[in-house]
Amino acid sequence: MQRRNATTLIPSIAIFISGYTPLFLIMMIKDVQSVNWFTHSFNAPVWGISQISLPVGFIFKNVNVVWGLFLISLLSLALLWFVLKNITSNPFDITVTKAKSRSSEVVNYTIPYMISFVAFDLSKWQDLLSLILFLSILCLLSIRSQSIFINPILAALGYGLYDCSYKENGKDKECVMLSQRDLVAGDSVKYKKVNNYMGIIKS
Repeated sequence: MQRRNATTLIPSIAIFISGYTPLFLIMMIKDVQSVNWFTHSFNAPVWGISQISLPVGFIFKNVNVVWGLFLISLLSLALLWFVLKNITSNPFDITVTKAKSRSSEVVNYTIPYMISFVAFDLSKWQDLLSLILFLSILCLLSIRSQSIFINPILAALGYGLYDCSYKENGKDKECVMLSQRDLVAGDSVKYKKVNNYMGIIKS
């Protein structure tokens, strides 16, 4: 019997977007027009310092776009957290027979980040539309290729990717596994099938 995919369309899109929250952060930083500073002067120098200045606010050139990027990023990260928390319910017992790391593939995610270092202007609708179209195509390809969990945010959280051979109910199977622990031959673990090509190890 074929199991249903553990992630449906909306969570899949959110997981994809979460991988590009650092890109959105770079774009927001580049859109800063000026910085509001708080300055405090000491009555007497402390360790040779008579005053300190701290940034307390930012003024953006395109406030509405920046807020949109911020809210999209926040929502996608919240959905990613929700999916990771609930996706491993009712896991299956398996025994790993062979595992090979393929976490280096996450580096491929950095290629679209080059967008932020070219002449990209958040005030131009043409640039925004081009970004939306570009990310939409990448999102479609990621969902169709079942690779949405190849994600730098997950890598930052300690998740690694493994080409894994394993035994489940005495049957030999293969799958790409997402795991927060290093997988080695002989490990007995619990996992949940995410889609036809990928599973996630229960921590």
